[in-house]
Amino acid sequence: MTDPAVAIQTTRLANHIVVRVTGELDVFNAATLTSDIEAAIPTQAHGAVIDLTGVGFLDSTAIRKLFGLASRLAERRQRLQIVTPDGSTVRRTLQLVDFSRAAPMHVTLEDALAALETEDGEAPGSGSPSASGP
Repeated sequence: MTDPAVAIQTTRLANHIVVRVTGELDVFNAATLTSDIEAAIPTQAHGAVIDLTGVGFLDSTAIRKLFGLASRLAERRQRLQIVTPDGSTVRRTLQLVDFSRAAPMHVTLEDALAALETEDGEAPGSGSPSASGP
């Protein structure tokens, strides 16, 4: 990612990938960002969490790109969960466009990971973390 206005950090937790996004998502960086996120999620991963806690703004282009990303991951049979804090502008925006029809939204990373683990039949917290950079 070369845009200083936005950054991603990926972490692998067992069979899942967590992608933390920080910055502002708009027409200028949305395509590159979603491409970078998709590339960070290997086809072997069972699911992914995109943590938007550090995002202060997203425009309609970014929303459309997130819908597209959710669709492509579903085609790869990978589950997607989104983290957005209660009361945040990003959460309210995603609720207005009914983003939860594309991917469930959670208030915390722990809730999103628990949802993935429950679907996998794993006990929550049983994954071993390993971090990697952008």
